[in-house]
Amino acid sequence: MCNLLSLSGYVQEAKEISDMMNKLLILDKGEAERRSTINNLISRCHIKWLRDYYVDKITYKEWTDIITEFKKKLNKAK
Repeated sequence: MCNLLSLSGYVQEAKEISDMMNKLLILDKGEAERRSTINNLISRCHIKWLRDYYVDKITYKEWTDIITEFKKKLNKAK
């Protein structure tokens, strides 16, 4: 997802998401900061945020499928 965002010119958004994902890898499951980070990432999956971007080289359906799968995995990680 971050690579697609970067290639489409959304470099700052890709960096923010990548930084949050890296944070998740080092935080313990019970930590409040981890839950907050997951919730922040989930909020970005909203139609008015990541789904509103035009991403090069894939269809809108493919992009929304990627976001939907990302959101499912985040919800499982809670």
